[in-house]
Amino acid sequence: MVPLLLQFLSICAAAVSALPASLQPRQSWTVGYWAHELTEFGCRPIIFIWAKATIEPGNMGLTVGPRLSDGLKALFGPANVATQGVDYWGFIETNFYPGGAPPWGIYDMQLLLSAAATCPDSKIVAAGYSQGAALTHRAVEGLSQEVKDKIVAVVTFGDTQTWQDGGRIKNFDANRTLIICNVGDVVCTGTLYVFPVHFDYVKWVPTATYYLAQKLLEDAALRPWPNGSFIFPNVTIPGIPPIPSAPQPSDAVPSSLPPLPTPNNIGTIESNNLLHSM
Repeated sequence: MVPLLLQFLSICAAAVSALPASLQPRQSWTVGYWAHELTEFGCRPIIFIWAKATIEPGNMGLTVGPRLSDGLKALFGPANVATQGVDYWGFIETNFYPGGAPPWGIYDMQLLLSAAATCPDSKIVAAGYSQGAALTHRAVEGLSQEVKDKIVAVVTFGDTQTWQDGGRIKNFDANRTLIICNVGDVVCTGTLYVFPVHFDYVKWVPTATYYLAQKLLEDAALRPWPNGSFIFPNVTIPGIPPIPSAPQPSDAVPSSLPPLPTPNNIGTIESNNLLHSM
């Protein structure tokens, strides 16, 4: 089984590396329930891997995932961000697998992250919601250190493994991890009882987006993108007030955090000539 997975991984990596580097017409804002921009269009300066919640449609869902994807694209430009959803069936029953997620979903996310890590000039961020958060825990903790070092930051929402894993992702840098859990969302305390508060995470998208953006820029200060491979949009990324550890009360959503920029074609082929370096 292991040699077969390694062979499949090498094929995925080769396929990603061989894909065209230029922006394709369909690679823009996240429309609908699916995103396969890494596997369809290849390496981009930023690669975003997302794991949806239980029974959400497609591989992006219809709540947090598309909004977080478009938040990153609004800040950095859609030409610079490849969004890739994890293709797994998030059934209710699959929450009961050991570790809170199905093995095939874990393998798929690991394959995607490992393939993304073969992009020499890309920076990787990942996130997951609910069962997708559990899948993110299990996928990231089992990666090689070489691949983990390429992951700039990870965010989870309504994280069903918060209590089990001690408020962090095992074997991964806690300083590159943000776990978001609403007060009263008991899935974050080791149970699988779901109450309405578990569906109230869209409000955290600006916080999560700016957190990932800050980590990306911090990493870029140490390991810059090669000249000409990345064009920064003319957008100011604000500082984020300290975020308390999970569970975060409702008033922990930073009141001073500005809304995300309106997309308005930032980063598209037509507007790239309007962008400049920071």
